[in-house]
Amino acid sequence: MTTRERVSSFHVSTMDAGFARMGAHWAKREGSILVVRWSGDVSLDDMKALYDRIDEMGREVPGVYCLFDSAHSVSVARDARVWAVREAQGARAIRGIAVVGASFAVRVLGTMLNRATDALLRHGIPLRFFDTPEEGRDYLESERARHEAPR
Repeated sequence: MTTRERVSSFHVSTMDAGFARMGAHWAKREGSILVVRWSGDVSLDDMKALYDRIDEMGREVPGVYCLFDSAHSVSVARDARVWAVREAQGARAIRGIAVVGASFAVRVLGTMLNRATDALLRHGIPLRFFDTPEEGRDYLESERARHEAPR
């Protein structure tokens, strides 16, 4: 059994209600928050599936906020990283990202991807790392309130 299969079988048995498959991973929508549970490796197809969901949500709400559970993620394929920075149009709908359970390597990679996206698209996305999903949700709710406040 591969690492990905072990992680996926663990996650299936412990999945909360409301999650559905998104490529090889899991996602659910909570209002304007897209909760994603990465399991194992993130491929180019997985990244495209994520941005399909973001694009879909972006047509329904003024901003999409992502809560990524990375506790069981292993890696993000190079072609997925490159595509996310150069090709993904859905990034413009994202107003905030909270990552929970990320290893040091994932934190470094996430920060680098976010900076590359900002440099290329001139669209910085607030990104923070947290220990618990509750902390991440609180942060995303504060970002949502900030974006929706009258100016």
